[in-house]
Amino acid sequence: MFAVHVNKTWPLVEQKRMTPADAVLGRWPISDEKIGEFGDVVLGVFENVVVAAYDITGHSRDAENKVIFTGTPSTTWAHLIGQPTPAAPWGRRGDAWPVRTVATSVVAGGDVPVEDTPAGRRAVVDGVVLTVDDDRHVTVILPAGRAITVQYATT
Repeated sequence: MFAVHVNKTWPLVEQKRMTPADAVLGRWPISDEKIGEFGDVVLGVFENVVVAAYDITGHSRDAENKVIFTGTPSTTWAHLIGQPTPAAPWGRRGDAWPVRTVATSVVAGGDVPVEDTPAGRRAVVDGVVLTVDDDRHVTVILPAGRAITVQYATT
């Protein structure tokens, strides 16, 4: 699964000057090896939140060797729209590469390994995103329709 950073193009979608498909499917610096390994789904990510999901049906390359995907809106992965990216988030200083990868099987299983991010240590378990920052504040983001019970130690 690819996650592509659409922070420059998604505002054009919001202004109705570009289609979501054009923003997400077009012109990415991806190797053929990566396409072979991760080329089943592409997620558009704006401000580290999934805004679109497409099942990849093919691809071509432009004159600059950038990948242009063809695809259809994904029904399998539509539940990720509005959720934090399952791939490593953008935001670290010097972090400009526009494409992330994550194994589709990992996302299908609902778990993403713990990783250090600018916001703190982050894990995704069964679609629930848990982040603990440097001050030890805990943020939990639940998928729609989920409930949470919080318990804490008294000592």
